[in-house]
Amino acid sequence: MPRLKLNLTYILLLASLFIFTDTSTVRCAKDDQGAQEAASDDVPDRILPQLEQGQWEPVFEMGESIYPSVAISTATLKMGIWNDDQHIGDPWGLIGITVRGTENNCPIKVEISGGNFVKPSVFSGVLPNKDTVYCVYPDLKYDYEKLLNVKQTVPETLSFKVTVGKKADPEMNIRIQVRPVNECISYFVDSSGNINDVSMLFAAYVNENHPVISQIMKDALASEMVDSFGGYQGTEDDVAGEIEAVWEALKNRGVRYSTITASADDDNPYIGSQYVRLLGESVNSSQANCVDGSVLMASIFRKIGLNAGLVEMPGHMFVTVNLDQEGKNTAFIETTMLGSSSLEEAMDKGYEQYSENKDKFDSKKEDEQNYNIVDIQTARVAGIMPIKDSSAS
Repeated sequence: MPRLKLNLTYILLLASLFIFTDTSTVRCAKDDQGAQEAASDDVPDRILPQLEQGQWEPVFEMGESIYPSVAISTATLKMGIWNDDQHIGDPWGLIGITVRGTENNCPIKVEISGGNFVKPSVFSGVLPNKDTVYCVYPDLKYDYEKLLNVKQTVPETLSFKVTVGKKADPEMNIRIQVRPVNECISYFVDSSGNINDVSMLFAAYVNENHPVISQIMKDALASEMVDSFGGYQGTEDDVAGEIEAVWEALKNRGVRYSTITASADDDNPYIGSQYVRLLGESVNSSQANCVDGSVLMASIFRKIGLNAGLVEMPGHMFVTVNLDQEGKNTAFIETTMLGSSSLEEAMDKGYEQYSENKDKFDSKKEDEQNYNIVDIQTARVAGIMPIKDSSAS
């Protein structure tokens, strides 16, 4: 089965880089040693259907589901996942049709609409080759405010209206699921059988503008460990002191490591998904798994003005932050130790994990492609914006 990886640096340069990638879903290593394998021998490969001329079928690249986190975080992304002639329409399209024309340069019109979350969305164009099965994706007009409020799976009925050539087929209605906004996709197997690594989407859960961040910074200032937050305007020792003040403020708030990691979509062999709390949920519930804690701390560091990233390893995630503006001195922090250890101990553990695996990051080896550092600033420039916490005041 071919495997594709979407590289943020190349998105930023408006180009695509496709390399082999592992398919492990991010888990906290303490919790789940059995991450799913999408390419398991007992899972059939996904392939495009063989269609007769004029035939079409609905296609769902991420199962018959809408993932709010994907729809929201990719809305302003500057580069898509489809960059070939066989995929037509929205370059980040995940719901559409597979279709074969009746003639060369066959006119095609596709309209998709939903009852609650998808407004009528239309694509009109042509299918160049009558012997090719195409994937056509209208640019879906989501109701983003409604998607932000989805906290548990709810149903949605999608209506497909398709005209191939001069023939308008009867409307087709399909009941699908709208998943919770907390489910982040790390990879998916598309309709052609390619595995797409989209772990960069974790950056959407980093929210430096969330109201709770200012509250945590006030707590840190109240501790009198620091007088102010100046970021890189100060020395490296000043930056280290600010990081420690944040660590202690989170400890004093009672934020502790939690083992809740899996999403409700673990039975889908073609998708890797991870439950990620929004920042308000982590702080208000005083619980954070390895991903929750990492995005929470990265959010605070970003607010302070520090360059932060998410370190992804098979089954685990922790946070990294530059101690100087040039990135010559970098700290790695094991966030699962929040609440039980000192910052120094957490930094020692984080550095140990990174140093043991540093040669695997950016590796081209197939078994080392789930080692990534998601740079938040690069993600922002590429167009991945924070997911708004609809419950935040």
